[in-house]
Amino acid sequence: MSPSLAHVFSGPPLKELENLVTISSSELQFIINHAEKTYPEECCGFLLGVDTDERRILRALLVQNANEGDRRRRYNIDPLEIIRADEIAQKSNLEVIGVYHSHPDAPPRPSQVDLENAWPWYTYLVVAVENGHKNGLGAWKLSEDRSTFHAVKLVVENG
Repeated sequence: MSPSLAHVFSGPPLKELENLVTISSSELQFIINHAEKTYPEECCGFLLGVDTDERRILRALLVQNANEGDRRRRYNIDPLEIIRADEIAQKSNLEVIGVYHSHPDAPPRPSQVDLENAWPWYTYLVVAVENGHKNGLGAWKLSEDRSTFHAVKLVVENG
């Protein structure tokens, strides 16, 4: 069984809570700090980890928002960053298992643009930031048919 749990967070309630993902409190704080620092623009990064009995996020990897338009409402990741993230993950015997990003002054739910650009096998963490401070957190997975996101239970462990 996993170590003692500090907190259990869930995304906004949906009909299907399909998976569980764990993250350390220090990695989650790294993501929140990134989101607050880049406010009012969206931040983005990769989630590196392992899939065993449960999905475990072991490292958050910050990347620059490469969107050339309104970074307050959109993020893009340079394709070279995807290659770099994969190389870093492989060197650590990890996998790229997801993406995190922020929603400045918006709820921590995936947007229509998120839906159109997501991959079904990834975990997506969305941090809501209002006036420069975290105002919510959601964990999500895209359905196999790519029609909708499902909330994922996020377990935050000490560490």
